[in-house]
Amino acid sequence: MADLGIFRSKDSAIDGTRYISRVDASFRLRTLKQQDLSEVAALLCRCFYPQDGWQSWFNPIMQMGIFHDLQSRYSVRLMPFTSLIGAQIAQDASVESELVGTVEVALKSLSPWLPFAPSVPYISNLAVASQCRCQGVGKQLLFACEELVRQWGHPRLYLHVMDDNTPARRLYAKAGYQLVDSPPAWPNIFFASPKRLLLCKRL
Repeated sequence: MADLGIFRSKDSAIDGTRYISRVDASFRLRTLKQQDLSEVAALLCRCFYPQDGWQSWFNPIMQMGIFHDLQSRYSVRLMPFTSLIGAQIAQDASVESELVGTVEVALKSLSPWLPFAPSVPYISNLAVASQCRCQGVGKQLLFACEELVRQWGHPRLYLHVMDDNTPARRLYAKAGYQLVDSPPAWPNIFFASPKRLLLCKRL
């Protein structure tokens, strides 16, 4: 039996999609909407920016920037070829669930310098709350993206990962993503930054 399935009525929009996690999972997946963007921005800020030390002083500004970026893109997005998926703690229906994971999948060009290049399915902003890592949340979010992209009729799914992000690279390798492009090392040496690797999975 597959770990994850997606179901929706024939006349429903992609916003109505619900995702079925494993029966024994402690979380449930669903398509996020505009009213969820503030919580998504908070989660992304906690996952991608320092939470301690002087750098944490800038977190409110960073969170506001993330929120406005999401809001601007999702207010003008083209349906159905973009989706923001979230993982929430599975609790009683009367209790508000906590967002513990999120991922975005959309059709976009792989090169910002070639805006007219063909668009491909692309994963970004995969984030899981620290207290819920190593529990299958990231894997299930990836599976949800893959099933959605199959519905769109595309045979491949792409994402970028930083060369020094060992946990993320391990997750993607286990999920079947393979390296398809490694940029030259000299710009990274010049700017003292890790390489950004392009991975792909054939669905």
